[in-house]
Amino acid sequence: MATGRQLSGKPVEDFPPRERGRWDFSKVADGRVYELRRGRDFDVTVDSLAVAARRWARKHGYRLTTRSAFDEDQRGRPKVALYVRFERQRESQGAR
Repeated sequence: MATGRQLSGKPVEDFPPRERGRWDFSKVADGRVYELRRGRDFDVTVDSLAVAARRWARKHGYRLTTRSAFDEDQRGRPKVALYVRFERQRESQGAR
């Protein structure tokens, strides 16, 4: 029978506050498709930016569609860009 590893830590009063998002997608939230390129437009991973975009869209009443772009010339095809389209949600659609 395997034994579990014992963890120890220090107790704290509460969870730390969540960091407020530093991303403002309002300039690209006009219904058109935009390419956001890593190193030019943002400095985090493509996946992290996609998460931030989803949060921003939800908070501001937009529907978000994303696609990742990959570097075909590098081994492993890393993600290098994120395509985004923010569209205003219609009031009549209701919750889905």
